[in-house]
Amino acid sequence: MASDHSVELIVRDNCGSCVRVQAQIEPVLAAAGIDLVVSNVDQDPSLKIEFGDRVPVILVDDEEFACWEVDNDELAKALL
Repeated sequence: MASDHSVELIVRDNCGSCVRVQAQIEPVLAAAGIDLVVSNVDQDPSLKIEFGDRVPVILVDDEEFACWEVDNDELAKALL
């Protein structure tokens, strides 16, 4: 069953933490039936203004859920 939630990961080029967080949360999202949307601040000037170097940022339903680090259990609960 697909979830009604949306999850977006804000990243930038050459960001090791971004790659790590994406790999960390993908199993949680797969279990919840959610496709991850990845947006890159280096390719979107409006995102760069909003987030700058403050990445990775996880948005759940367009609201900031976590920045830099994420707890998979908390994320799973938020997606119920």
